[in-house]
This record gives sequence, C-alpha cells and structure tokens, in this order.
Amino acid sequence: MVSIKRAIIFGAIPAVVVVIILISVAAFYTKQVYTEIDIQAPKQHIWKVITNVSDFHRWNPFMNQAVGEIRIGAPVNIHLQPPNANGMNIDVVITKIDPNNELRWLGRVDGIPGLFDGEHIFTIESVTNNNNRAHFIQREVFKGILVPFLAYQLDTNYTPGFNAMNHALKTEAERASS
Repeated sequence: MVSIKRAIIFGAIPAVVVVIILISVAAFYTKQVYTEIDIQAPKQHIWKVITNVSDFHRWNPFMNQAVGEIRIGAPVNIHLQPPNANGMNIDVVITKIDPNNELRWLGRVDGIPGLFDGEHIFTIESVTNNNNRAHFIQREVFKGILVPFLAYQLDTNYTPGFNAMNHALKTEAERASS
C-alpha cells in the first residue's frame, strides 16, 4: 500500500513539474506576423484611412467591420475575415496613437492576459525626402500560452489577410491623394 502511494506521488510530481515547465515556456512564446508595402500617398492620407474605422467595411477586406473610436484606452470591436477561413469578432483597446506615424491596439482572448494576446501595430514611415510617398508596416506580436498551438494558423490565415489589407489600403490612400 505504501509503495503504491509512493509511486503515485513520485510519478505525479515529475508530471506536474513537466506541465508547469511547458506552460511557462508557452507563456513566453512570441510569434510575429509582419507585412509591409510602399504607398504613393502622403503619410497624412494613409493615417486618415487607417484611423477611420467606421469606413473599414468599404475598402478593407481583412478587417471588414469595425466599431469604436480611435483614442487611448478606447475599446474597438473589429470583425476579422482572413482569406479562406472563418471570420471572428475581436475586442481591442487602443494603446498608442502617434498621429501620422503609429497606431497600436491590444486584443486578448476573452480579456484574459497571457492566454492569447495580440498587439497590432501600424507604422507609417517617410520615404527619403518624398512627402508624397510612404512605407506602411503592419505587424502583430502574439504572446501567450495558446500561441505555440496557433502559430501555423497565424501564418496561413493572418499573413495573407494583412497583405490583402495592405494592398487595399494602398489603393484607397492613393485614390484619396490623387
């Protein structure tokens, strides 16, 4: 009887330690989706397009609906529609606004930190001394316990979605600036 208890205890302790180690490693796992595009439009025009979330439905194939206001701490609800995948609604909070340069928001699965966090970052950079041309970077940094299990899906669904959005943004911003 004592040996059975001892076997259970000494068998369970290593298993628990392994689970704790795996969760700890997964919690620090980071995955980034990164895309970029050059746009023949002033930074101000690009900024105006990406911050007018109520107009996303008209031009944006990836984030095809959004409700909310672009201000620090404000919640925004976004419908994501990755190519060839089911769409989903996410709630994000605006974390950084640097007009004409950078916009950031943070989304969390069910609002639980560390489970699956995504920090979405839009950066608009000047191209040399040309005020009518900009370099647009769209990226998202994912962290959390579930990220290692969803990394492949992020590559296959989100990267094409980001690229589709970038090309649509290019078309919209260049149209608006001409």
